[in-house]
Formats: sequence, C-alpha cells, structure tokens
Amino acid sequence: MGKAIEAVPMLLSEFKQKFCAIKARGFIKSHRKGDTGVGHTFEQELGLTENCISGPDFEGNELKAARKGAGGKQTLFTKEGEWVVSQKDYILQYGFPHTTKIGEISGQSTVTKTVNNRGLSIATTDDYCAVVYGDIIIVKWDWDTLVDQFAKKFPACVKVFADVEKRDGVEYFHYNEVYRYVGTDKNLFRTAIENDVIAIDIRMRTQNKIGKSLRNRGTAFRINHGKMEELFIKEAL
Repeated sequence: MGKAIEAVPMLLSEFKQKFCAIKARGFIKSHRKGDTGVGHTFEQELGLTENCISGPDFEGNELKAARKGAGGKQTLFTKEGEWVVSQKDYILQYGFPHTTKIGEISGQSTVTKTVNNRGLSIATTDDYCAVVYGDIIIVKWDWDTLVDQFAKKFPACVKVFADVEKRDGVEYFHYNEVYRYVGTDKNLFRTAIENDVIAIDIRMRTQNKIGKSLRNRGTAFRINHGKMEELFIKEAL
C-alpha cells in the first residue's frame, strides 16, 4: 500500500476547466504501462497526486477514468474482512500454482454469488457478506462496515472516458467524455452485491523470495464499468 497523502482540494468548477483543456489537447501519451495507465495519466495531467487515501478525490467526488468500450471491472474500494480461515490456510487449501511465478502459489480469485472455478462464492445474511467454500466461511464483512466504507469513498463519482490508440506499442488517450454519478445510498450497495452486480477480488500470493510470506494487494470490491448506473444517477458534466 502507498503512503497516505493529503488530498489536494479542487472545486468541481476547476475540474471542468481542466478537463476541457485536457480534452482540447487530443491524444496524450500514457504515463504508465498497463490497465491503470488511463487513470494514472489523467490524474497526473490534472495535477493530482496518485490517490492512496480512502476518501473522495475532490469536492465530495471520487474520480475514475476508463477506456471507452472497455470490458472488465473498476475497483470501488479495498477492504479486508475478518478472515475466519487464516490467509495462510486459505492459500494452502484453495490456492493454485502461479501461472508466471514458478514455485509460488496464487490465491487470486474473482468471487460472485455464482460458484467460481475455485469453488468460491459470495453468501449473504442479514448480518454479513462472506466469501465461502460450500458451508465454510473464508472471510466475512458485517454490512455496516462495508456500506460505511462505500459511502465514505463514493459519496459521488466523476468518471472520465477516453478513446485509445496505440503508437509503437504505447497507449495514447484522448479524454473526451465525462459524467457525474450521484444519488447513491447504502441500500443500493448492499442490493448490488446480493444481485451479483459487485464482485469481490481476493488478490494475494506467496512470495518465495522472502520465504513463505504472503503478498496481499488488498481485497477489492469491483463493479462492471457498464453497471455504475445501478448504484448512481448518471448526469453529464
């Protein structure tokens, strides 16, 4: 995890002005390789320090950026739960050989209400949300903890979309659409999990370089890019 930083205050009106200037520049070379390049580049162009804090980015808005037409999911937030099965035992019992790091065990798994290829699924009760293997609870979160984290991170969301082109294997982004998502509440988040709209990503593996310790990148709650409207009201900026 990165070091916590102070948020740089930015008014929504200032954001709109900066977005228009960035849009007018056309395609901008990615500042970073990989999936996170689109968001990192936009934050850098805005003058924001990379977001390592749990609160919203500016004036009550969480900032997200995405490639147009991209599938996959975006992370809403990360939150560790109560590991009923220890993380070490989880890796040993439900992990599998890492595909690229020889000798290491991966516990990576995207979990929804439907049982996945590792036998894991999401189970919910009135009191908690859990990742389970059959009747075995692996890790669980009480609803208050989850919905409070969601409300803290996402009182509202501004999402920027970019066209993408590659030049000599390097991505360039043209940020040219922006929307604000507002009007969410805690019940919508809970309903989204129960309706299979939000997935839980367990992101850990062993690290042989330093013995059998674990590397845990944080358990993430993620949503399909096209499903944001199920949590918010969408409005153009």
